[in-house]
Amino acid sequence: MTLLSSAAYLVHFASLLYVVAFLVRDQLVLRLLVLLATAFYICYYYFVPEKPLWDAIGWSIVLGLANLYITALIVLERTTFSLSEEEKELYESLNTLSPGEFRKLLKISTWTTTETIHQLTVEDSLLDHLHFVLRGTIYVEKKGSRFPIPPNCFIGEVAYFLKQEASASVFLEPGGRYVSWKRSDIDVLERKNPSIRIALHGLLTSDMARKVALSSQT
Repeated sequence: MTLLSSAAYLVHFASLLYVVAFLVRDQLVLRLLVLLATAFYICYYYFVPEKPLWDAIGWSIVLGLANLYITALIVLERTTFSLSEEEKELYESLNTLSPGEFRKLLKISTWTTTETIHQLTVEDSLLDHLHFVLRGTIYVEKKGSRFPIPPNCFIGEVAYFLKQEASASVFLEPGGRYVSWKRSDIDVLERKNPSIRIALHGLLTSDMARKVALSSQT
Protein backbone atom coordinates (compact mmCIF):
# COMPACT_ATOMS: atom_id res chain seq x y z
CA MET A 1 0.00 0.00 0.00
CA THR A 2 1.47 3.36 -1.01
CA LEU A 3 1.82 6.32 1.28
CA LEU A 4 -0.80 8.19 -0.78
CA SER A 5 -3.39 5.44 -0.47
CA SER A 6 -2.69 5.17 3.26
CA ALA A 7 -3.21 8.90 3.65
CA ALA A 8 -6.56 8.57 1.86
CA TYR A 9 -7.84 6.64 4.85
CA LEU A 10 -7.58 9.86 6.88
CA VAL A 11 -10.88 11.11 5.49
CA HIS A 12 -12.62 7.84 6.40
CA PHE A 13 -11.23 7.93 9.93
CA ALA A 14 -12.17 11.61 10.30
CA SER A 15 -15.73 10.88 9.14
CA LEU A 16 -15.95 7.98 11.58
CA LEU A 17 -14.91 10.32 14.40
CA TYR A 18 -17.72 12.69 13.39
CA VAL A 19 -20.24 9.82 13.55
CA VAL A 20 -18.99 8.82 17.02
CA ALA A 21 -19.10 12.46 18.15
CA PHE A 22 -22.77 12.75 17.17
CA LEU A 23 -23.53 9.68 19.29
CA VAL A 24 -21.89 11.14 22.41
CA ARG A 25 -23.97 13.18 24.85
CA ASP A 26 -21.10 14.74 26.75
CA GLN A 27 -20.39 18.08 25.10
CA LEU A 28 -16.71 18.11 26.05
CA VAL A 29 -16.05 14.66 24.57
CA LEU A 30 -18.05 15.62 21.46
CA ARG A 31 -15.99 18.77 20.94
CA LEU A 32 -12.69 16.93 21.42
CA LEU A 33 -13.68 14.28 18.87
CA VAL A 34 -14.67 16.97 16.36
CA LEU A 35 -11.32 18.72 16.92
CA LEU A 36 -9.48 15.47 16.23
CA ALA A 37 -11.60 14.81 13.13
CA THR A 38 -10.85 18.32 11.86
CA ALA A 39 -7.13 17.70 12.30
CA PHE A 40 -7.40 14.54 10.19
CA TYR A 41 -9.35 16.39 7.50
CA ILE A 42 -6.63 19.05 7.34
CA CYS A 43 -3.99 16.35 6.94
CA TYR A 44 -6.06 14.78 4.18
CA TYR A 45 -6.50 18.07 2.32
CA TYR A 46 -2.76 18.68 2.53
CA PHE A 47 -1.27 15.26 1.73
CA VAL A 48 -3.71 13.42 -0.56
CA PRO A 49 -4.41 15.83 -3.49
CA GLU A 50 -1.62 16.62 -5.94
CA LYS A 51 -1.64 20.14 -4.59
CA PRO A 52 -2.85 21.08 -1.08
CA LEU A 53 -6.45 22.29 -1.01
CA TRP A 54 -5.70 25.56 0.74
CA ASP A 55 -9.28 26.84 0.70
CA ALA A 56 -10.50 23.69 2.44
CA ILE A 57 -7.53 23.75 4.82
CA GLY A 58 -8.16 27.41 5.67
CA TRP A 59 -11.83 26.92 6.47
CA SER A 60 -11.10 23.75 8.42
CA ILE A 61 -8.66 25.72 10.56
CA VAL A 62 -11.27 28.43 11.11
CA LEU A 63 -13.87 25.85 12.13
CA GLY A 64 -11.30 24.11 14.32
CA LEU A 65 -10.43 27.36 16.11
CA ALA A 66 -14.13 28.13 16.70
CA ASN A 67 -14.61 24.64 18.11
CA LEU A 68 -11.47 25.03 20.24
CA TYR A 69 -12.88 28.26 21.70
CA ILE A 70 -16.13 26.56 22.71
CA THR A 71 -14.17 23.61 24.11
CA ALA A 72 -12.18 26.02 26.30
CA LEU A 73 -15.43 27.57 27.56
CA ILE A 74 -16.81 24.13 28.44
CA VAL A 75 -13.62 23.28 30.34
CA LEU A 76 -13.87 26.61 32.17
CA GLU A 77 -17.51 25.85 33.03
CA ARG A 78 -16.49 22.57 34.66
CA THR A 79 -13.32 23.52 36.51
CA THR A 80 -12.23 25.94 39.24
CA PHE A 81 -8.58 26.40 38.25
CA SER A 82 -9.01 30.08 37.32
CA LEU A 83 -10.60 31.00 40.67
CA SER A 84 -8.64 32.76 43.40
CA GLU A 85 -8.07 30.98 46.70
CA GLU A 86 -10.76 33.09 48.35
CA GLU A 87 -13.21 32.39 45.54
CA LYS A 88 -12.46 28.67 45.84
CA GLU A 89 -13.18 28.94 49.58
CA LEU A 90 -16.58 30.43 48.79
CA TYR A 91 -17.23 27.82 46.11
CA GLU A 92 -16.65 25.04 48.65
CA SER A 93 -19.59 26.46 50.60
CA LEU A 94 -21.76 26.85 47.49
CA ASN A 95 -20.77 23.61 45.80
CA THR A 96 -24.25 22.62 44.66
CA LEU A 97 -23.59 25.18 41.93
CA SER A 98 -21.48 24.07 38.99
CA PRO A 99 -18.22 26.02 38.51
CA GLY A 100 -19.82 27.79 35.54
CA GLU A 101 -22.92 28.76 37.51
CA PHE A 102 -20.70 29.91 40.38
CA ARG A 103 -18.74 32.19 38.04
CA LYS A 104 -21.98 33.80 36.90
CA LEU A 105 -22.88 34.43 40.52
CA LEU A 106 -19.42 35.88 41.13
CA LYS A 107 -19.91 38.44 38.37
CA ILE A 108 -22.73 40.13 40.30
CA SER A 109 -21.09 39.83 43.74
CA THR A 110 -19.49 42.48 45.94
CA TRP A 111 -16.73 41.55 48.41
CA THR A 112 -16.30 43.54 51.62
CA THR A 113 -13.86 43.50 54.53
CA THR A 114 -15.21 45.16 57.67
CA GLU A 115 -13.00 47.71 59.43
CA THR A 116 -15.69 48.64 61.95
CA ILE A 117 -18.81 46.90 63.22
CA HIS A 118 -20.99 46.43 60.13
CA GLN A 119 -24.76 45.96 60.22
CA LEU A 120 -25.90 43.50 57.57
CA THR A 121 -29.62 43.42 58.32
CA VAL A 122 -32.11 45.53 60.26
CA GLU A 123 -34.90 43.81 62.15
CA ASP A 124 -38.35 44.27 60.57
CA SER A 125 -36.87 45.94 57.47
CA LEU A 126 -36.92 44.70 53.90
CA LEU A 127 -33.62 43.50 52.47
CA ASP A 128 -32.26 44.45 49.09
CA HIS A 129 -29.14 42.27 49.44
CA LEU A 130 -28.30 38.68 50.27
CA HIS A 131 -25.03 38.20 52.18
CA PHE A 132 -22.64 35.33 52.81
CA VAL A 133 -20.09 35.70 55.61
CA LEU A 134 -16.82 33.86 55.03
CA ARG A 135 -14.97 34.99 58.14
CA GLY A 136 -15.58 37.05 61.24
CA THR A 137 -17.62 37.23 64.41
CA ILE A 138 -21.35 37.50 63.78
CA TYR A 139 -23.91 38.68 66.32
CA VAL A 140 -27.67 38.45 65.97
CA GLU A 141 -30.01 40.78 67.87
CA LYS A 142 -33.66 39.78 68.03
CA LYS A 143 -36.35 41.17 70.29
CA GLY A 144 -33.80 42.46 72.80
CA SER A 145 -31.65 39.31 72.98
CA ARG A 146 -28.21 38.93 71.46
CA PHE A 147 -26.34 35.78 70.49
CA PRO A 148 -23.43 34.81 68.21
CA ILE A 149 -23.57 32.52 65.18
CA PRO A 150 -20.61 30.94 63.39
CA PRO A 151 -19.39 32.32 60.04
CA ASN A 152 -19.49 30.53 56.70
CA CYS A 153 -23.22 31.12 56.38
CA PHE A 154 -25.83 33.21 54.59
CA ILE A 155 -27.25 36.30 56.26
CA GLY A 156 -30.77 37.40 55.41
CA GLU A 157 -31.65 34.11 53.74
CA VAL A 158 -35.04 33.76 55.46
CA ALA A 159 -36.15 37.24 54.43
CA TYR A 160 -34.78 36.64 50.93
CA PHE A 161 -36.38 33.23 50.55
CA LEU A 162 -39.79 34.27 51.94
CA LYS A 163 -39.64 37.81 50.48
CA GLN A 164 -40.43 39.45 53.81
CA GLU A 165 -38.81 41.72 56.40
CA ALA A 166 -35.69 40.61 58.27
CA SER A 167 -36.55 38.78 61.48
CA ALA A 168 -33.41 40.07 63.27
CA SER A 169 -30.60 42.59 63.12
CA VAL A 170 -27.23 41.05 62.25
CA PHE A 171 -23.83 42.62 62.90
CA LEU A 172 -20.37 41.61 61.70
CA GLU A 173 -17.37 42.55 63.85
CA PRO A 174 -14.25 44.32 62.46
CA GLY A 175 -12.00 42.07 60.39
CA GLY A 176 -14.91 40.16 58.92
CA ARG A 177 -15.13 39.21 55.27
CA TYR A 178 -18.40 38.79 53.41
CA VAL A 179 -19.92 38.66 49.94
CA SER A 180 -23.13 40.44 48.89
CA TRP A 181 -25.54 40.08 46.00
CA LYS A 182 -28.16 42.64 45.11
CA ARG A 183 -31.58 41.02 45.08
CA SER A 184 -32.57 42.53 41.73
CA ASP A 185 -29.35 41.20 40.15
CA ILE A 186 -30.03 37.69 41.49
CA ASP A 187 -33.59 37.83 40.14
CA VAL A 188 -32.30 38.67 36.65
CA LEU A 189 -29.66 35.93 36.84
CA GLU A 190 -32.20 33.33 37.99
CA ARG A 191 -34.60 34.19 35.18
CA LYS A 192 -31.81 33.63 32.66
CA ASN A 193 -30.50 30.51 34.43
CA PRO A 194 -33.25 28.46 36.14
CA SER A 195 -30.68 25.89 37.30
CA ILE A 196 -28.98 28.59 39.40
CA ARG A 197 -32.31 29.39 41.04
CA ILE A 198 -32.83 25.74 41.98
CA ALA A 199 -29.29 25.34 43.31
CA LEU A 200 -29.32 28.63 45.22
CA HIS A 201 -32.67 27.98 46.87
CA GLY A 202 -31.40 24.54 47.87
CA LEU A 203 -28.38 26.20 49.51
CA LEU A 204 -30.59 28.68 51.36
CA THR A 205 -32.85 25.89 52.61
CA SER A 206 -29.85 23.89 53.86
CA ASP A 207 -28.43 26.98 55.55
CA MET A 208 -31.70 27.67 57.33
CA ALA A 209 -31.93 24.06 58.49
CA ARG A 210 -28.37 24.20 59.86
CA LYS A 211 -29.11 27.36 61.83
CA VAL A 212 -32.29 25.84 63.26
CA ALA A 213 -30.28 22.80 64.36
CA LEU A 214 -27.64 25.01 65.98
CA SER A 215 -30.24 27.12 67.78
CA SER A 216 -31.87 24.02 69.22
CA GLN A 217 -28.55 23.01 70.77
CA THR A 218 -28.08 26.33 72.58
